[in-house]
Amino acid sequence: MFNLNFARRVSFSVLTACSVIVFSLGETSLPPRAESKSQEPVSLERPSHPITISNPSGTPRPFNPQSRRNIGAFFDKLRAGKAVTVAYLGGSTTAGAGAGNPDKTSYRALVSEWLRKKYPKSEITEINASVAGTGSLYGALRARRDVIAFKPDIVFVDFTINDANEDESSTKKAVEGLLRQLLVVPQPPEVVMLYLPNNKRNVRNEWHETIAAFYQVPSLDIQDQIGTLIDGGKVKPAECWKDGTTPTDAGYKIFAELITNFLVEQEKLKPTPIVRNLPLPMVSDEMNYGEFKAVAEIKHDANWRNESSVDRNLPTTLLGSDKTNAQIEYYFEGTVVGLSYRMGPDCGMFEVLIDGKPAPSPLAKIDCYDSGHHIGTRIIAGGLGPGEHKLTIRLVSERNPRSSGGAIRLGYLLVGGTRPERL
Repeated sequence: MFNLNFARRVSFSVLTACSVIVFSLGETSLPPRAESKSQEPVSLERPSHPITISNPSGTPRPFNPQSRRNIGAFFDKLRAGKAVTVAYLGGSTTAGAGAGNPDKTSYRALVSEWLRKKYPKSEITEINASVAGTGSLYGALRARRDVIAFKPDIVFVDFTINDANEDESSTKKAVEGLLRQLLVVPQPPEVVMLYLPNNKRNVRNEWHETIAAFYQVPSLDIQDQIGTLIDGGKVKPAECWKDGTTPTDAGYKIFAELITNFLVEQEKLKPTPIVRNLPLPMVSDEMNYGEFKAVAEIKHDANWRNESSVDRNLPTTLLGSDKTNAQIEYYFEGTVVGLSYRMGPDCGMFEVLIDGKPAPSPLAKIDCYDSGHHIGTRIIAGGLGPGEHKLTIRLVSERNPRSSGGAIRLGYLLVGGTRPERL
C-alpha cells in the first residue's frame, strides 16, 4: 500500500508553496507514472443544452437525462496489465475504524486485495486518503493535495456517515466542489460514490445522490442493501457494528463483498466516454479548491508557543497557547475558510472573528475538548464575499467542565472559494 503519511511529510512544503500557482495555472508537477497520461485539455465552455430545468417545486433537475457513467475504462486498463492507482477518499469507515487491522480487514484493504488477486499482472497502488472524523467539507478542501496530486485511475468517495450531522446546503456544496475537482482534470479518474451505513440508518444519502446524479457519477447505496439484508433476517446488526456505529471485521467484509459485486457488474460494461464538458454548477462552485497554511507560520507573539506533532493529519508544528485572550490575526482572500486543530482531554475553547464580527456557524466558537487526541475541523462553506478578509483567533476563559486544562493547538488555516477549476 502507498504510504500517504510519508508522502505528505516529504511533499507538503512543496505543494503548499506552489498551491496558488498550481491551482490556477497548471497540473501538479510530479514524477511521471509508468503509463503517461494524455494531456488533452478540458473544455469548460457552457453546454448548448440548458444546465438546469426547474420543476414546479423548484428543485433543479439534472442537466442531461442520460444514464449514469460506468467505470469500464478502469477495467480496460487492468485487462491490459497496466499499472493503476486506486484512491479511497473518506472518513472513519474508509480509515478502517474498529477493524482488527485496517490495512488488512477494512473494506478498503479487502477491495484492493480483490483487485490484485483478479488482475495479478497489473501493479495496483492504493492511496489511503482517509481522515477519521471528517466529512466532505474537509474532503473537498484537501482533494487536490491528498488525491488528485497522485493522478489516480479510480476514486472511491465515502463521506455520507460523517456528513449525517452537517447541514444540507454545506454538504451539497462540498460534494459538488469535490466532484468538479475530480472530473475537470485533463485525464479524469473514474469516480464511485459509496453510501456506507451505520445501524441508525440516518445517513443522508439523498444529499450526495442529488449531486452524483447531476454529474452522472455511479454510486453504490450500501446502506440500502445492508438494510434489506437485516430486514430479511440474513444479517444481524451485531455482526456489522460493535456499538451501532463502528464496523466489525465481519461488517467490513460484507461492505467489501457488496462493493466487489458492483465491480463485477461494472467490468462487463463498455466504457463510457470521458466527459469533456462540465455543466455550470448545480449548487455552488465555492468548494472547488483548497489551500492549507500551517497556523504556526503566521506571525504571533510570546503568548503562543510552537508544539511538535506526529499526527499525520496535522502539520509537524502546531501553534499552541493556554493564555486567555491570546490572539492572532491574519488576512486572507477567499469565500471559504476553516481551521484544523488538535482535540484532547486538556483542551479549552477559542473564538473566531471575521472582519471584526463573530464568524458564522460552525466557526464562531470552538470547544477543543475530547477524551482522546485527534484532529478537529470547522469550515464555513462559502458566502463570505469576494476580496480580503481579516481573521481573528482568540482564546476564551470558558472551557468544557470535563477538560483538565485550557490549551488550544492550532493546525492548518484552510482557505477556499471560487478559483479557475483547470488544474
